[in-house]
Amino acid sequence: MEGWAFVRRLLVVFAVLAALLVVADRVAVAVADRAVARQIHTELALAETPSVSIRGIPFLTQALRGRYEDVRVRIANLDSGPLRGIDVDARLAGVRAPLRDLIGGRIDQVPVRQITGVLSVGYDDLARASGIRDLRITPTGDRLRVTGRVQVLGRTVEAAATGRVTVEDNDLLLTAEEATVAGLDAPAPVLAAAARLLSFRVSASGLPLALRITGVQTRPDALAVTAEARDVLLRRGEIATSR
Repeated sequence: MEGWAFVRRLLVVFAVLAALLVVADRVAVAVADRAVARQIHTELALAETPSVSIRGIPFLTQALRGRYEDVRVRIANLDSGPLRGIDVDARLAGVRAPLRDLIGGRIDQVPVRQITGVLSVGYDDLARASGIRDLRITPTGDRLRVTGRVQVLGRTVEAAATGRVTVEDNDLLLTAEEATVAGLDAPAPVLAAAARLLSFRVSASGLPLALRITGVQTRPDALAVTAEARDVLLRRGEIATSR
């Protein structure tokens, strides 16, 4: 009986130790999350502190190695070049940072093997970035409908067209097609001219975390822009990439 009692007490001790380790693990990851968020906040000179979540259990094992394979970062309401108010959801893989340096704020650079992300660009923000005055953009299936006032035949008229957004040299490119002009039975050359006036290119240079655009998808609420970067070095005051 005494032997069984000892075993039970030992099991209780192990259970308590396991619980303490779990608590310590969760506390450590919360501290690291805040430290990474502060680092990114400083690097990108953001108005708001981003949301950071270091995934993977146990965290302490990753911390001891100083390598993290799944770090999620969400940056809201970010301005980048002509694009305003975009939201960024990014996953950082292969992040190398000693825990003690990260928490102590002594890290001058953080190597990251790969970053993938999705940028949500509102259609009103995309219209403003187009540089076309009073342009309106609404999604219609996998295409976008663009409407605005253009000059044709010496008159300012309301024109509309549809088109798909594509990626070219890290720019967002909308080529309008099938234009119509309100109040005019315009010939094909005039409609083609109206479509050209409703087409636009938006430079996406200067995206956060050295991201480069890889694709776009039309969604009901926003344009979803996929992007990635490889071999990124997060450094104080600048971000470099070897690719």
